[in-house]
Amino acid sequence: MYDPEHRLAWPARGYRWATERLYHEFAWAYDAVSWLVSLGRWSGWRRQALAYVGGPRVLELGFGTGELLIEMAGRGWQAVGLERSPAMQRVTARKLRRQGLRVPRLCGAAQALPLAAASLDAIVATFPADYILAPGTWHEAARALRPGGRLVIAGLFVELDLPALRPGYSSATQRIAARLQALAAAAGLALTRHADETARVRAPVYVAEKSGAAGGPGA
Repeated sequence: MYDPEHRLAWPARGYRWATERLYHEFAWAYDAVSWLVSLGRWSGWRRQALAYVGGPRVLELGFGTGELLIEMAGRGWQAVGLERSPAMQRVTARKLRRQGLRVPRLCGAAQALPLAAASLDAIVATFPADYILAPGTWHEAARALRPGGRLVIAGLFVELDLPALRPGYSSATQRIAARLQALAAAAGLALTRHADETARVRAPVYVAEKSGAAGGPGA
C-alpha cells in the first residue's frame, strides 16, 4: 500500500544520514562543509549563543570540531565539552593542542549528564542533532543548571524570510518552536526566543532559564 508519509520521510532521512557521516567518517570536513552550506554565516550564527551565557561554568553539548570550546576557553570561562563522536573528539583534541589549551572533554549523552546537580551556569548547544528534542535532555539540563542558569540553543533551524517558501516552511519552523516550548515547560524552564527579525536569513537563539536569581558575566 502506498504511504505518502513514507515518501515525505526520505528527505529527512537523507539529511540525517549526511549529518551522521559528517560527525563520523568525514569529521575532518565538517568546518568546510558548514561554511559552504551557510554561505559563510555558520561561525557567526554559532557565536550568537555566547551573548546569552550568564556565568563562567559552561557545558557545551555536542561540541563538534571544538571551535566554540576554544573561544569560551579564550574568554577565561570554565568550559567543559560533551561529545559522543570519537572522530569529533580527535579533531577537537588536535585543535586544542595547536592552541596550547586544555579544556575538559567528556564522552556521553545529553540525556545523562555526568555532572552534579546545580553545577553549571549555562549549557550551550549550537546546531544540535535530534538529542535536543528529547525530554531527557531538558530534564538533565534543568538538574545540572544552578538557579538562574540557562540552556542556550542556537541554529536548531534556519528561518528564511522568503515569500516563495511560505507557508510550508514557516509552518515547519513553528512546529519545532512549539516543541521547544513544550519541552521547556515540562522541565520547569522559561523559554524565550531571540533573533534579528530584519534579516532575511536568520538562525534564532532560544534561551531556557531555570527559575532563581540570575547573574554572572554575560547576564
